[in-house]
Amino acid sequence: MKTEVYSIPGKMVGHYDGANNAMIDSWSSLLVSLDEFKAAVYDVGIDFARKNKVTTWIVDNSTSNGVYKKEVQDFIGTTVAPKCAEIGIKYFFVILPQSAIAKLSAKNVAKINSNQKGMQTLQVASVEEALKMVKEAAS
Repeated sequence: MKTEVYSIPGKMVGHYDGANNAMIDSWSSLLVSLDEFKAAVYDVGIDFARKNKVTTWIVDNSTSNGVYKKEVQDFIGTTVAPKCAEIGIKYFFVILPQSAIAKLSAKNVAKINSNQKGMQTLQVASVEEALKMVKEAAS
């Protein structure tokens, strides 16, 4: 069962998938301000993930467009990615968008996250593929 935890109206919705102990962010637009990103993903999402001992975070960019602003990418690199690793996120999945420019932005975020000790960052084709990989790793 998925429960909405946070959102940026018209740009993304963050769900908790309790059956898989995963956060799933579904993005439609990467054109967000740093304040919007902080208020939703960092202030609410990270806190929720920490309290619920979430181990998997999936960023579904499959239908997104635009690019993250440099300040958002920097914030992810300096603050969000290290915090994800610190609170116990073991798997961080990125589903790349179809849009070429959005794909570059999403790949950059995946690269930033891949430097975190104890957290595997993987690019996959779908949410289903990500969840299948986690289940296989657990067995």
